[in-house]
Amino acid sequence: MKTQLSVQILTAGLIALSSIAAIAPPSFAQEKTYFCESDKGVWTTFAKNYNNQKIPVIRWVRALGNYTAKARCEAVSSRFQSAYETGILNYLTTGISGRQPVICAASQYGGPCSQLLFTLKSPRDASSVLQNLVEIGYKARGPILQSDDAADQIYIDMSMIVNQRSPGNGN
Repeated sequence: MKTQLSVQILTAGLIALSSIAAIAPPSFAQEKTYFCESDKGVWTTFAKNYNNQKIPVIRWVRALGNYTAKARCEAVSSRFQSAYETGILNYLTTGISGRQPVICAASQYGGPCSQLLFTLKSPRDASSVLQNLVEIGYKARGPILQSDDAADQIYIDMSMIVNQRSPGNGN
């Protein structure tokens, strides 16, 4: 009788533990690679690299229309994270959406826009905006690649930006 009661208690305990494990996601799943945070009063989209260092990707210095710099930062950082999680944020490039220039994610070099990250004002040159964005990040000038056909299409390798060493490492 005692053995049967012990087995029932053990079974109930295992069921309870397995249902808790199924409900609670692992803690590492909540870790963001791309996120928005204030950096000395400037809202910034950051990427966290393999060493858990924060690399600034975009600094949002002004509002646009009804969107504050903070709102723009949060929305675009969320899009970066989504593109990263789906495996398409390998390159930043430019495109056109609704007759407006956009900055978007591409899954491969030379590939089309896979996910819109943000829209630019119509008269702006998307390629120069993309180059300027990347230049603000730590040592980010290097990974800009022009397409093979010498068109104005530029691809920026995100792994080169995110996996750079921090300024403290002397590189």
